[in-house]
Amino acid sequence: MITFIRLFLFSLLFTNIVLASGGISGGGIANIPQGQDREKYHLGKAIFNQEIVLEKQSNTNINDQDERLEYLQGSLPNTEKRRVNLPDLSGKLTEEQLQALEYFIQVRFNIKLPEKKKDK
Repeated sequence: MITFIRLFLFSLLFTNIVLASGGISGGGIANIPQGQDREKYHLGKAIFNQEIVLEKQSNTNINDQDERLEYLQGSLPNTEKRRVNLPDLSGKLTEEQLQALEYFIQVRFNIKLPEKKKDK
């Protein structure tokens, strides 16, 4: 009878371990695009991670960049908001770099940015 109880207790212990060993859920890794989108993604990533030295641009619309970078900063997860300050990049990005940064943030953090209005 004691052997039966020990076997029963052991099986309960083993069952709890097996049931508790499920996978850990969490955020997925972004699917890195291919082709030209891949280049755009990596340029945006390099800008986001401050791996590129940026200099003041003479022919940029600083107000437009301020607005877009503030919106991007507000869209980031809280951990990233503390790590980067995107509005500091205002006036230092070309249009291509700003679009790459927006693209990277959309893909990496799964954020849907509003459509840009087209000028007539």
